[in-house]
Amino acid sequence: MTRWALHLVSRQVFTLVLAGRKMRFGALDEIYTRRLALRRTRRGDLDDYVRLFRDPRVAATLGPARSAAQTAEIVENAIAHWQEHGFGLWTARDRPSGAFVGRGGLRKAMVEGRSEVEVAYALTPEYWGRGLATELAIESVRAAFAELQLAELVCFTTPANRASQRVMEKAGFRYERDITHADLPHVLYRHTQQAWEAGI
Repeated sequence: MTRWALHLVSRQVFTLVLAGRKMRFGALDEIYTRRLALRRTRRGDLDDYVRLFRDPRVAATLGPARSAAQTAEIVENAIAHWQEHGFGLWTARDRPSGAFVGRGGLRKAMVEGRSEVEVAYALTPEYWGRGLATELAIESVRAAFAELQLAELVCFTTPANRASQRVMEKAGFRYERDITHADLPHVLYRHTQQAWEAGI
């Protein structure tokens, strides 16, 4: 184990040492915002994810609709990401009702050959237009900079997806450049810890 050091302390609580900075292991597993309950992805979320990724309205922004088998692979990859990196994508639920809202959070991504940490989000259409994607993105940024002490984050979408770009901008991201991702044109936005701390 080279990057991560785990130390057992009282009551089986772990401390994660990342680049010389300590935080409670599992501190990001479950987080609450004003309207959302965010929990690390679990296999029990699969049925909700299948409904999300087969919805044609979601597929219009995220790519082709996925089969149940493809979605199961997405869930397994999300679980593995948490296990490897100590952070990842959350399953988002409505706090009062527990209803499935979507998913979002932080994940490693390759952007034009460079390893980055991306803020990603996808909501069910029933929850579009309520500011929940922005709430999720802002909490993702806070977790990255305040808890993980990351230096910078990226976010990207297709040029036509102005709604997603507005979410990025409200979360503090600024347009950097046009890129090609997954063989399609995208716009790349970036946010830095320095700008976040300065409230820019």
